[in-house]
Amino acid sequence: MNYQKGVGLIEILASILILAIAVLGFIALQYRSLDIAAEALKRVEAINLARNLAERIYVNKTAYSDYKSIATSISTATSCLNTAGCNATAFAAKDLADIKAQATARGMSIGVDTCPNTTNGRQCIFVAWDVTKAEKGSCTETDSFVYKADAKCVVVEAF
Repeated sequence: MNYQKGVGLIEILASILILAIAVLGFIALQYRSLDIAAEALKRVEAINLARNLAERIYVNKTAYSDYKSIATSISTATSCLNTAGCNATAFAAKDLADIKAQATARGMSIGVDTCPNTTNGRQCIFVAWDVTKAEKGSCTETDSFVYKADAKCVVVEAF
């Protein structure tokens, strides 16, 4: 009687199938890690934009209340460099125009609004990307700092 020696075709096919499934799993992991890295990069850019605007608000404290009202309407502003007639409100408009231009170049939007659940009038800087809007209710729950599910935004509490 002759007995089979070596590996049969079925065993080889089964091992190739298992290997192919494992390789597809690794490919899926790599793809997901690229998505997570891109999201992390967007968050870092958003935090940097918000920090930049917060520093500008801190420097221009006399126009503190103007930043919220100007943020909804400003698209461009004239430069106050080498201009004698500029005031704090004009500087605020220029600051917001600069930051909005930087945000737009990165595919983001930026907004300033009163922070949720605060009685002292603190302002929050909202930076959002993709389909999320840079405002309360779109980025966070209306009266809290809880981010909405699938919201693509960063909220930074300013002064």
